[in-house]
Amino acid sequence: MRAVVIDEFGSSSKLELRDIPRPAIDPGQILVEVHAASVNPIDWKIREGMMAMRYGEEFPMVLGLDAAGVVVEVGEAVGNFNVGDAVYARSDNGPGRCYAEYVALNPATVAAKPEALSYVEAAAMPLAALTPLYGLRDCGQIRVGDRILLIGASGGVGIFATQLAKNFGAHVTAVCSGRNADLVRSLGADEVIDYTAGDVLRDGDCYDIIYDAIGSLDLETATASLADGGVYLTLVPIPGIDFFIPGETQREAGKGYFVAWTPQARDLEFLSGWVREGKMRPVIDSEYPLEQIRAAHERSQTLHAVGKIIIRVRDD
Repeated sequence: MRAVVIDEFGSSSKLELRDIPRPAIDPGQILVEVHAASVNPIDWKIREGMMAMRYGEEFPMVLGLDAAGVVVEVGEAVGNFNVGDAVYARSDNGPGRCYAEYVALNPATVAAKPEALSYVEAAAMPLAALTPLYGLRDCGQIRVGDRILLIGASGGVGIFATQLAKNFGAHVTAVCSGRNADLVRSLGADEVIDYTAGDVLRDGDCYDIIYDAIGSLDLETATASLADGGVYLTLVPIPGIDFFIPGETQREAGKGYFVAWTPQARDLEFLSGWVREGKMRPVIDSEYPLEQIRAAHERSQTLHAVGKIIIRVRDD
């Protein structure tokens, strides 16, 4: 099968498309024919070696944590999927292995693809939508009426964080460039701050949750703008930040957290429900064929993508 492989850490030039053996599944796995994958910043951070402590240094390495496709083989111990099922997933296979024509997946990370979404749209969702779900719901303990500041609201995670916060009943102040203001308002933002026109944190503003999808604030500055009981959440670990593991960490008011999580199919199914109800939708920045994976990574590294960058593995 065709797959994008790296043989060592480095720049986008290290990404190579070549033939490798199709994965064999064990009794507890399913094999998915990948139709679309996506690019997340963690992919190029792994590629550059920044995440070696977590994801190891075993080469050749196939990246890609998101996939949407069709089940083509089911392990004998798996009872909840059938050949022909359309699915999407956030892989828990180390660095992912979804930049490939086939991927073996743990069924506990896989859910039925929402019928309303194409494979391209479905591939945009898993990592980028689950990340703010665990942050806002489990660590932030978001409630109706909370005031939320979302920094990076038009990015891959931010587009879903905006919709999640509104669906949970919060008042959302979205931070993005002025050219993306209409987009984030269409996703539910109540107010928009153009970061190119002034300070993100304004005198007198006070938030129950500050969700920083780009790691733009330092901890002291962020926590000074929190209401009593509030927390600061960031996707970029910074000095003084604590790691929050859902179900294990005790949340403390006034602190800053980086939320670590394990993907669960039930949470993808929860998000699928909002898709069916018209309460959540992906936003696609750009699409690239597998052959142009280097260009896709380079686009992501500009940090100016509006929504998600998609890799088309098969044309549907």
